[in-house]
Amino acid sequence: MEVQELYTTFRRELTAYAVSMTKNQDAAEDLVQETFLRALTHLDDLQSLKQGPCRVWLYKTARNLYIDQIRKLSREVPQSGELLEQAAFEEDLSQSAVAQLVGRLPETERAIFILRYFEGYNARELGEMFSLPPATVRSRLASAKGRLRSWITE
Repeated sequence: MEVQELYTTFRRELTAYAVSMTKNQDAAEDLVQETFLRALTHLDDLQSLKQGPCRVWLYKTARNLYIDQIRKLSREVPQSGELLEQAAFEEDLSQSAVAQLVGRLPETERAIFILRYFEGYNARELGEMFSLPPATVRSRLASAKGRLRSWITE
């Protein structure tokens, strides 16, 4: 299929999928745009596929791009505190202290922790994003919370 045909056919449903991941219309539209830019770079592969496999490729690419964005965010300690404003910790910690603590977590735990507690994803959704069983996601969240608790009491 041609990219223009893919765009016409799948843009709306791919945008809805991206909104369900990002919870933000603008971010979703950026993600869809990046997905179709990626499709342009893989045009030879996509032209040989039928509509169904092209759809799967687009969805998987959008999901992978989103996960990459989250991983990148998890490596950066948020300076503005935007993600941290949503945190409802019982302890009275400043946003910068929370950012420093979360920034100390191992990369995978940090990404899962941010998505769970700042973005609102559940263990099943996170398991799908990271190709992990929900029980493993819950275990990593428990580990992250344990580390944070121990660091807070230091």
